[in-house]
Amino acid sequence: MKLSSLLIVFAAAEQSHAWTRPLSSSVITSNVNGGIKRHQTKKVAFSGPLSIRGGSSLEMTPASSLVTTLVPRIGILTSTLLYFSPFTAVRQASTSESLNDLNPVPLAIMAVSSLCWLVYGLSVRDPFVTLSNVPGSIASIWYVMTVLPLLKGAQLKNTQNIVVMLSALTINLWTWLALTNKSLEQVSSALGLFASGLFIVLSGSPLSTIKTVLSTKDSKSILTQLTFAQITNTALWSAYGLAIKDKFVYGPNMTGLGFGLIQLALKLVFPSK
Repeated sequence: MKLSSLLIVFAAAEQSHAWTRPLSSSVITSNVNGGIKRHQTKKVAFSGPLSIRGGSSLEMTPASSLVTTLVPRIGILTSTLLYFSPFTAVRQASTSESLNDLNPVPLAIMAVSSLCWLVYGLSVRDPFVTLSNVPGSIASIWYVMTVLPLLKGAQLKNTQNIVVMLSALTINLWTWLALTNKSLEQVSSALGLFASGLFIVLSGSPLSTIKTVLSTKDSKSILTQLTFAQITNTALWSAYGLAIKDKFVYGPNMTGLGFGLIQLALKLVFPSK
């Protein structure tokens, strides 16, 4: 995991070259000369990342340079930590062949949410959003594949339903966007809105056991590592999203930060027994 994080941060450090290379577009211009209308094709160059998220990501003031460069690089590491925070619990469950107190709902949602964020990052050519979701996309698929054989009865059915339902929604959305005459801005906005919704659900999913926590006065079903990783990660990405004026980044992360603080409060009021 450490090697993967270092490679991702190194790749992000090179983003100014990999993600801002000139692109060209053909523009047809017309002029009339001697009564004859002539068409000429010109190549117009432009560079990324694309500014289609409610604010310009190309403009950077000295005051915001730290937030738009250092913070998202740290955010890549915290995102990786967030996605790998259930790793120990999942591995222990696999070794003991028992789920114990591990809540499979966040893992099921994470598998789809990370892929949606990866696609959104690619659509807006944001290296930080993209690279921060590469490890999670891989790890979350492993979590689901590892946990499913340990589930039984209603818990197994519910987890399967979540994975299938969210996957079906995602596939249908991508298909609709690909087959309709939507602009790149419209496609990215739809992808961002969908990914934001999934992230909000993911951030609040550990609270799916809140009834049990309150009745037993025991918060062991809420992973401590996941809670701290979520708070740190969402705080950093909220700052980055506000700096680049991307509502699809700061919106869900500020909501996730709120959910993380609620989880922390439950952990403090009802310590794990």
